[in-house]
Amino acid sequence: MSIVRWRLADFLKEKELSAYALGKATGITRMNTIYRIARKGAEPTRVDLPTLALIIDGLQKLTGETVSITDILEYVPDHAPQQEEAPLQKEPEQPEEDELIW
Repeated sequence: MSIVRWRLADFLKEKELSAYALGKATGITRMNTIYRIARKGAEPTRVDLPTLALIIDGLQKLTGETVSITDILEYVPDHAPQQEEAPLQKEPEQPEEDELIW
């Protein structure tokens, strides 16, 4: 199954930023929200879209750069071989009503 995973911890490390600084820049009062998302390996699987927008806004304030959603989230497609489905068999054609023999 394909997954979407957080890259926030990597992004913060690359930019030499702390989760604390991000929390302050976002204005989110519950710092645990930021700490939980920024902790590699224990990231939440769900987050509210307004929270995601605040995180992106906070990162833009801190870096002075444009930050996109792909900077902090990554889509990883499933590369497992798919089972081949059997081709659909065509149903036998039904004769038209006027072709029926009575």
